[in-house]
Amino acid sequence: MDTALELFLSAGYEKTTVQDIVKRVNVAQGTFYYYFPSKEALLEAIFARYAKNMVTHIQSCHLENATVLEKLQLLISHFYKLCYSGEPGLIATVLYKEKQGELINKVWRQLQVIAAPLFKSILEQGNQEGVTQVIHIDETLSFFAGIIAALLEATSPTEFGHESDPTIIKNKLAIAGKLIETLFGAPAGSIHLEAPTS
Repeated sequence: MDTALELFLSAGYEKTTVQDIVKRVNVAQGTFYYYFPSKEALLEAIFARYAKNMVTHIQSCHLENATVLEKLQLLISHFYKLCYSGEPGLIATVLYKEKQGELINKVWRQLQVIAAPLFKSILEQGNQEGVTQVIHIDETLSFFAGIIAALLEATSPTEFGHESDPTIIKNKLAIAGKLIETLFGAPAGSIHLEAPTS
């Protein structure tokens, strides 16, 4: 997966072949197909690995004493940063350039599915404590994913390179934060998004 990631980022997803990957790691092509049915499945595994690592990292942050809003803020920030500037964000940039919209949607949904149980548990706790007001959690998380996807697109409008005007970025992040607060029924000013530093 690490080798494929390097090749996807340097040569592009479309131009990288299974043969390129196995040649670089010096294994037979049959070995590749033993683990992955296709190059697309390998890409999905790369995204899944990052999403699982993010969830594991957040769960290991010793959040027993954290408030619901602190947990929610941490998860939203990590989710956005992962998609914006982590390897998944870099791969997404490559996929956007190659007009791989269907594939982007597929791996984007995969990230959502992996993070959903953690979001659900935080929102359920928030509902019980009266901090959030989410009636239909699954449907709400779909809209949350839409806000993050729109934010990612809105902060990278120039040839898929990220927006460079700090004022514009700050405004877009503030709008997204307010939308998320409204969506989750969280108190005004409780969600703060910041552009990841590279």
